[in-house]
Amino acid sequence: MLGENQLGCSTTVAAWSQSPQESWTHQNPVVTPCGFDSLPGLEALHSDGCALNFCSNCGSPVVSKIPAGDHLPRFVCTNCGVIHYKNPLLVLGCVPQWEDKILLCRRAIEPRLGFWTVPAGFMENGETMQNAAARECREEAMAEVAIGSLLAVVNVTHAYQVHVMFRARLLAPEFGAGSESLEVGLYTEAQIPWPDLAFPSGEFTLRKFFADRAAGREDYHFTELTRPLRS
Repeated sequence: MLGENQLGCSTTVAAWSQSPQESWTHQNPVVTPCGFDSLPGLEALHSDGCALNFCSNCGSPVVSKIPAGDHLPRFVCTNCGVIHYKNPLLVLGCVPQWEDKILLCRRAIEPRLGFWTVPAGFMENGETMQNAAARECREEAMAEVAIGSLLAVVNVTHAYQVHVMFRARLLAPEFGAGSESLEVGLYTEAQIPWPDLAFPSGEFTLRKFFADRAAGREDYHFTELTRPLRS
């Protein structure tokens, strides 16, 4: 179960659908890597949660200051003056369904090594959200899906991320463990390892998925996570 105040309020509105698509991965060479749904100490970080040391334009050191006309601290190059804007990252995922079961992956990487999650990861440039969700499923679970309706939007404000989750349909009961997964399997609602889910955003998504399915509807839901992930 989620801890008290782990999730904010959920807003439910009318359902809508989208069509299938494809694939993705993420890394920024000029920032200190930050964990999925987690962060290092905030004292040295800016609004994206990641520290920047050098300018990607000229390689010179950067300093933290509020540029003229701005209202937030930014990383500004001491040599060429380029301002480096760091904004929230998009995480895309889906809940793949086959008959009455859904596909889950057990993570082979940190953070949350050994815990379970729906296929999800950082969106790449040049992708649609549906492309990214389907690609993550292919990479983590070696499974092809048709992306369906929007399910959940989770504002993970403490980690400077937004997690967007879709419903999805497995095109065939064919899957396997990708390089980021220890194992992958199909599970009924009664078989979901709730205490061993990797991230609160994933638990919120799954609970809304099963509640909507039981009610025979496809709503979409919003919430906010304001507390760091407990180890």
